Amino acid sequence: MCRFTPNRLFNVIGENDVQIEMPLTPWEAALGANIPVPTLDGPVQMKVPAGAQGGQRLRLRGRGLNRRGGGRGDEYVKLKIVNPPDLAPKERELFEPLAAASRFNPRELTPGG
Repeated sequence: MCRFTPNRLFNVIGENDVQIEMPLTPWEAALGANIPVPTLDGPVQMKVPAGAQGGQRLRLRGRGLNRRGGGRGDEYVKLKIVNPPDLAPKERELFEPLAAASRFNPRELTPGG
């Protein structure tokens, strides 16, 4: 059995994998981005694909806990899209035309929406 000291960033999944929740801005999720992600060995750059969704999990292969027979588990990065709590006037000015031009309605994708 593997010993892992509890950590506020990482959750152990199964025996050798870890998971971290990573906040993203809406524009990083929509456009894609390269972001720094903490790992057990220190930060690495991870590519978030354009169109990423909140709750989606991306895998960093071999960045988890040591396996008993050698090798390492994986690190899963769970994406969490976070909106600015208070929009600056310029941000609002940029979001309003996007809202007017967009045909996307996420409620059409869910039952009862």
